[in-house]
Amino acid sequence: MNERDLRDNIPNLVSRLIQMPSVNPPGYTVNIAGFIRDWLGDLGFRSEVREYIKDKPNVIARVGKGKPVLILNGHMDVVPPGDESRWVYPPFSGKVVEGRIYGRGATDMKGGLAVIMTVFAELAPLIERQGSGTLIFSATADEETGGHPGVEALVRDGVLVGDAAIVAEPSGGFRYYIGEKGLCQVKLVARGRPAHGSLPVLGDNAIMKLIRAISRAEELINEFNRGIKLPSELMEAIKNSAEVYLEVSRGSGLNLTLSDFERVVGTVSFNPGVIRGGSKINMVPDYAELELDMRVPPGVSPNQVINHLRNGLGGIADVEVLDTSEPNYTGPGETIVRLIHEGIEKVLSATPKPIIVTGATDGRYLRARGIPTVVYGPGELALAHAYNEYVTVDDLLKTHDVMSYAVRRFFGLEK
Repeated sequence: MNERDLRDNIPNLVSRLIQMPSVNPPGYTVNIAGFIRDWLGDLGFRSEVREYIKDKPNVIARVGKGKPVLILNGHMDVVPPGDESRWVYPPFSGKVVEGRIYGRGATDMKGGLAVIMTVFAELAPLIERQGSGTLIFSATADEETGGHPGVEALVRDGVLVGDAAIVAEPSGGFRYYIGEKGLCQVKLVARGRPAHGSLPVLGDNAIMKLIRAISRAEELINEFNRGIKLPSELMEAIKNSAEVYLEVSRGSGLNLTLSDFERVVGTVSFNPGVIRGGSKINMVPDYAELELDMRVPPGVSPNQVINHLRNGLGGIADVEVLDTSEPNYTGPGETIVRLIHEGIEKVLSATPKPIIVTGATDGRYLRARGIPTVVYGPGELALAHAYNEYVTVDDLLKTHDVMSYAVRRFFGLEK
């Protein structure tokens, strides 16, 4: 197929990818990985498979040689569809209706996967002919549950190493992500002394201690947030992000403001997620715990937050670490960021909006390796993981054109 045929085939390709369920859990990617390998092979491209967990293969293809090296990445797994009766069209139908392609993963992120497959196939022959660098395509596993046997392992083993990367997660045509908050999940544990419920004075109630610890922990995080100094080069992105989240919240009935979301993006969030304690109603509990989820903005380390909690909760509750990841971002001046920005301006005649997201993407593993990474792809953030998820054909084609522009400029390819 020529470039025009490949571009025109993107909607059909998205439908085909949706029709191959890759629900996580369990996150098996054998079928969709096989389809991608065959698709690449039919176009004359060789690919390799790296499998770190059985039935969760990753597919990698590369063309060209030498530097610069650009990685195009997307994940194959999707979240469960939930109650299928709540879908207007079956969640794995890939049905196209009035310019929308419906199905689980349409936005997150089989639309983006189809776009980078197409851009790779279009530009690979030019890169090989001109000898202008190396282009890597990677379709990876397990992003929805942490990406450990996917991008994390591929980066660790030196399979995904480059000078820049584009991750095609849903950003919308005129937005792109330059950073994401870090993860800080801890367990607060309160211990007491058991006694009969009719004589609580003889015991030490761990649930009551945990309640005090939760209240104190919230005070400590509010105190910590007052001292945060955010990187100055991210202030525009934080404002843009707040505007996006405010727009998403409209229709929820909540009376939220722009400043509410600026705080969400620019401070440590505080969400007690799971609480457990006690074994019987007529016993004074000697153990209680809380699983606490916090998201940490750039400029702050999860360890700083953990140490602040430990210092302030001494004697009330222990702080046990469950999971952490560092906040990360790519500076607006990096080449790959500037090219996506420029592409949105020139190709779409739109005002580009860099943003920071509150969740995590596989981009964090690439940035941890020192690879400047921008997240740009079709689909709206609010549709990810939602019932009746869809991606528009218009968004697919627009993001394809911007990404094609950026990759061409990155390698200095002739038109």
